[in-house]
Amino acid sequence: MQSSIATIYYKSDLNSYRRSFIKMKLLKVLVFLLSALFINTVYPLQRPATFCQCPCEARVAINPAWFSCVAISSLKTGGYLTADEQSAYIPNAERYTFVTNNNQFYITGKWTVAPYNAANSTYSLMNHHVKEWLHAGSDEWARDASRRYLLTKIKGNSNMAPRDGYWQFIPDAKMGNAVYRIRNALTGEFLYVDDEQHEQRKQFKRVYLWRHAGHYQATDVRHWFRLAKC
Repeated sequence: MQSSIATIYYKSDLNSYRRSFIKMKLLKVLVFLLSALFINTVYPLQRPATFCQCPCEARVAINPAWFSCVAISSLKTGGYLTADEQSAYIPNAERYTFVTNNNQFYITGKWTVAPYNAANSTYSLMNHHVKEWLHAGSDEWARDASRRYLLTKIKGNSNMAPRDGYWQFIPDAKMGNAVYRIRNALTGEFLYVDDEQHEQRKQFKRVYLWRHAGHYQATDVRHWFRLAKC
C-alpha cells in the first residue's frame, strides 16, 4: 500500500516537473520573440550590404585639425553637405540632408568629427549647428532599391552616434588632396550626390548612400567629397 502511494506521489512530482520544464521553455521562447520585436522597433531594419566590394582596407585617418569643425564639399556641385534645418524626414526624429551649389555655405554645413576607433580610422559626424549625428536611413524607409537616405538623428544620444552613424574615408591620389569617398561602416555603402532635386529645397541636390556598393565608377565625381577645416 505504501509502495503504491509512493509511486503515485513520484508520478505526480514527475508530471509537475515536466509541466514546469515546458513552462520554462515556453517562457524562454516568449522572451526571445519579445526581444526580437523590441530590437526591430528600436533599431529599424537595416542590413549591411552583402555585395560590398569596397576597398575598405584603403581607408585612412583624417586630419585631426578638422575635428572641431569640418566642411564637406561635393566635387559634383561645388557645394556643401548640409543638414536641412527646415525640413524633417520624420517629424521630431529624423532630418533630411542635401548638398548646396557653387560654394553656397550655410551654418548647417559645419560638422564636428568624433574619432570612434582610431586604429580602424572610423569616425562619427555631428552637425555643428543642430547637434545631430549623421547616419544612414533604414532599409524599410529607403528611397528605392538603389538609394538610401542620408539623415541626421533629431532624437538621439548626444554622447554617442547611432550604430549606423560611423564613417570611413577612402582617398585616391588621382582625385586630389583631401578628397575622399565616404563610406558607412555598417552598410558598406558610399555617399553620393544624386541628380534628383531635393523636394523641399528644389535649387539643391539630394545626397544618398548608393546601396549597390560594388557598382560605381571610381572616377565618377558624384561619389567624391573634399574635406576642409571651417
